[in-house]
Amino acid sequence: MSDIPLGKQTPSPSRYDPSILFPIARPEPALPMFGFDLWRSYELAWLTARGKPCIGILELIYPRQSRNIVESKSLKLYLHGLSNRRFGSLGELSRLLMADLERILETPWLSVVVYDETAMASIPWHTSPEGTCIDSLDIEIHSALPDPMLLATGTHQAREVLYSHVLRTFCPITHQPDWGSVIIDYAGRKIRDEALLSYICSYRDHEGFGEQCCEQIYRHIMERCRPQRLTVSCLFTRRGGIDINPVRANVEITPEETRPCRLIRQ
Repeated sequence: MSDIPLGKQTPSPSRYDPSILFPIARPEPALPMFGFDLWRSYELAWLTARGKPCIGILELIYPRQSRNIVESKSLKLYLHGLSNRRFGSLGELSRLLMADLERILETPWLSVVVYDETAMASIPWHTSPEGTCIDSLDIEIHSALPDPMLLATGTHQAREVLYSHVLRTFCPITHQPDWGSVIIDYAGRKIRDEALLSYICSYRDHEGFGEQCCEQIYRHIMERCRPQRLTVSCLFTRRGGIDINPVRANVEITPEETRPCRLIRQ
């Protein structure tokens, strides 16, 4: 990964250049899993056919089954290069984005939606996801590196959604913090709230890309708690104008039925 642009000083491009996009191969999952990654870029700009500047928000969704992910800084630079390119319509811009991203992701499907100034208000946001927040629990922290042994269950069955806003990890390239909310939607033996919060807090010194962290949380809960049904969503705040939201599950899911809400911190 020596060619990866993340963590390097790179000038913002002045023209459209799809070669900037940098793919990162997905590792094979340790457990069977399904899901998708939802990205939003808030630094999308382009020109009309007459040269008038326009701004918008790009929403990008692609499945866990894609061969690659797109490196976030390369996407940021690629989008900056579009700011001086003229387009005859919003559809023309969307088709170009779709073609360039499909090429590097090698994905069975891809959703690209551009919200222009007239449509941005239609993207809903929430202060918190549905479910029960566990952040108010008074716990003592002993580990700052992921410790699955902290996870524990009770004896009775539960069907619930638990979430926390205190997830923090570090980028393995830049060593800058990534902040996020994690949502655990499961059915099975009751996961002890204090144990889950202690486990989430144990990521505070962990280095990993957002997708990898989400998959590790998913794997640890599956291995330790053995729920019949599990969906883990990690909703990270913006870095470089982009928020990244991986969702992983042990059953096939679609963005239409399991779309993570956009939180106020994003």
